[in-house]
Amino acid sequence: MRILFCASLALMPILLSAQGIEDLGKQRVELEETPGIAIAWIENGQAHFFSFGLSNISSKEQVTSKTLFEIGSITKTFTCSLLSYMVLQKEVALADRAQHYLPTAIILPQKNGKQITLLNLATARSGLPRLPGNLSPADPNNPYLDYTEKELTNFLNNCELKNEPGAVYEYSNLGMGLLGFILTHKKGEPYSQLIKEIILKPLEMNQTYISGETKSKLLATGYMDKNPVNAWTWNNQSALTGAGGIVSNAEDMLKYLAAQLSTDQTTLTASFQETHKERAEAGSEQLQIGLGWHIRDHKYIWHNGGTQGFRSFIGFDPEKKRGIVVLTNSTNAADDLGFHWLDSAYALKLLKKPIDLAPEKVKEYEGIYEITPTFKVTISLQESTLLMQATNQPKVSLYAEGQDKFFLRVADVSVNFNRNGEGKIEKLTIHQNGIEQVGKKIK
Repeated sequence: MRILFCASLALMPILLSAQGIEDLGKQRVELEETPGIAIAWIENGQAHFFSFGLSNISSKEQVTSKTLFEIGSITKTFTCSLLSYMVLQKEVALADRAQHYLPTAIILPQKNGKQITLLNLATARSGLPRLPGNLSPADPNNPYLDYTEKELTNFLNNCELKNEPGAVYEYSNLGMGLLGFILTHKKGEPYSQLIKEIILKPLEMNQTYISGETKSKLLATGYMDKNPVNAWTWNNQSALTGAGGIVSNAEDMLKYLAAQLSTDQTTLTASFQETHKERAEAGSEQLQIGLGWHIRDHKYIWHNGGTQGFRSFIGFDPEKKRGIVVLTNSTNAADDLGFHWLDSAYALKLLKKPIDLAPEKVKEYEGIYEITPTFKVTISLQESTLLMQATNQPKVSLYAEGQDKFFLRVADVSVNFNRNGEGKIEKLTIHQNGIEQVGKKIK
C-alpha cells in the first residue's frame, strides 16, 4: 500500500528558456499536480510544443500536442471575438441594448433605468450574477447540458440586478453565456457553427469543437485529485455554451495564439485586436478587462479556464509578440506557470513532493470529526489514498507534508491532526483563508 507523504519544494523565479519551461512542465507531472500537461508557445517568431504525462491514467495513454482538453472559460474569448467581428461587419454595436437582440419572451432586468448593453456583457459589468439561480442540472457533474432557453428565460424574467449595468466588474458565466446566446439568435445559427465559420475554419483549427458535439479518442480524461471525472457536454439547445464549451489542443490553440499576435489586414485579425483594448478595471488597479480578455498590469493579455477535471491558460505580450498556452487534465491551475513564462517577476506557486508514509500510521487518522452538530468531517482510507469528506461536500484526497500535517491539492487548505497526552488522535484542525475550524473525533 502506498500513501503519500510530501516535503516542500520552493520554485525560484527564473528566466525561462525552452528547456526551462519544459522542465517546469515536467515537474508539474512528477509532483502529481496533474496527470498530463501540454504546452505551446511562440518565441522569436518560432512555434514550440512540449507535452508530458498521461491523458488517461488507466490506459497509460501519453499526452501529445494533439491531445484534446476542455478549455473552459477561454471559450469566452472566442465569444467576444464573434461579437467584435459582428461589430466590424456592422451587424451589431457594442453600445446596443442586449434586449434588442433577444426573443420577445425574454425581458432583461434593469436597474435605476439603466439597461444591459452588449459591451456590459463582454466586460463582465452587466450586473448579472456569476451563475443563474435556477441552474439545477439533472446531472450535477454535467451542469450546463440541460440549461436551455426555457431556463434562461425563466431566470432573466425574474432576476434583480445587484448593480447598475456598467458600474461594477463581476465575473459572470451567465453574462458571457447570454452574450453567446444573443449572437447565435441574431445570426440564426448554433454557437458551434458560428465559431466554425468565423474563427475555426479561417485559422484552420480543424481539431477544435464544442464538447459533446463529437466523440474523439484524443480527448484526455479529466481528474479531480486522482479521480477520473466525466467530460462536460453541451448541445445546440444549451443556452450558455459561449461561457465555456470549447474543446481544443495545443496545436490548434497555438494557431489561435498566433492569430492574436498577427498584424495582417484581415477582418478577423482586426476583430481580435479590438478585443485586446482596455475597456475598464477588473476589480483592481493591476487588472483590466478588454472584450472577454483580462489584462495584467496594462501589459499581458490573458484568460484561464477550468471545468470539472481540466485547467487551462493562454497569455501573451502583444508588444514582444510572444505568448503561451498551458493545458492540463486536473483541477490544479497552471496560471502561475503561464505568467512566470511571460514575466519571471511573477512568482511560481509552492509545490509539494509526495513521498511514502507507512500505512499503519495513516490508519490512525480515520474517523468522524465533529466541527458543529450539523457539520462533520469524515476521514477514510480508500486503497492507497487518504480521503476527507465534509458534510454535503465531495471526497477530496489528503496528502501528508509532515507528522500529522496534511494538505489538499484542490484548494489552499491544510489539515492538522492533534494528539492527546497518550499520543492518540483526538481532533483535527482545518486551516483555510486564515480561518481555523476544529473538529473533535467522535468515532
